[in-house]
Amino acid sequence: MNKNETSDCNGRRPRLKVKRLNKRNSKAVTKVNGKSMLETNIEYMIEAKIDRVVIIVGYLKEKFAYLKEKYRDQIAISFVENNRYTDFNTVYSMFCARNEFVCDSYFTTADNYLLENLYKKYQADYSFYLLRPAQHFDKEEWTVKLDSNLRFVSVDLHGHNGNSYSGVSFWKQNDLKYIKARLEEVDWKAEQTKTMYWDNVLLSHLDEFAVHAMILEDNREFYEVDDKDDLETLTKYLKGECKL
Repeated sequence: MNKNETSDCNGRRPRLKVKRLNKRNSKAVTKVNGKSMLETNIEYMIEAKIDRVVIIVGYLKEKFAYLKEKYRDQIAISFVENNRYTDFNTVYSMFCARNEFVCDSYFTTADNYLLENLYKKYQADYSFYLLRPAQHFDKEEWTVKLDSNLRFVSVDLHGHNGNSYSGVSFWKQNDLKYIKARLEEVDWKAEQTKTMYWDNVLLSHLDEFAVHAMILEDNREFYEVDDKDDLETLTKYLKGECKL
């Protein structure tokens, strides 16, 4: 299967501003159930027959070097460095990786702990965001209004009810060309660019670019680890000591 996986390890994603679990480690290589979250992700990719992973690194980039050797007989791993990860949000990470958009690709964030293989379970011959089932959220989320064909109509950046982002999306090569072109139009001198997520380059063009969704069957198919409390909850869940 000729697919890329692009994973952003710089610690920000379209929901809340992410906190680091500690100063000596990146969340992506934090161990859960005896294995780093990124390793769990990569092994699901291998199972889904994805043949190449592009990892965007910045903070503690040296922590990821071992992955290339560990999985060298199973999947090709390459790294793209974002050396301005303190200046910009995920929009600059994707800008750095734009020349890697050479085939159909999944995008994901490295602070997602997958409880099921989403890459194998959710596939289509069109581009899509993987969204959580509609629910109420106590914290602000990016919630999406969809039409009857599951096409994006609008996104509420401060929503509390509806379908919300999971951090996983899939893009066909032709659509990646469009994303690359929009990334190359970004004004890096503009003050608002500093806090932009890469998704913003699409959301401002919903009138000309069709963005579709697939809906997770269950909210418990993945768990987002933002901080130590999340990590503790996930660890307890995996031991059967609590519910998500």
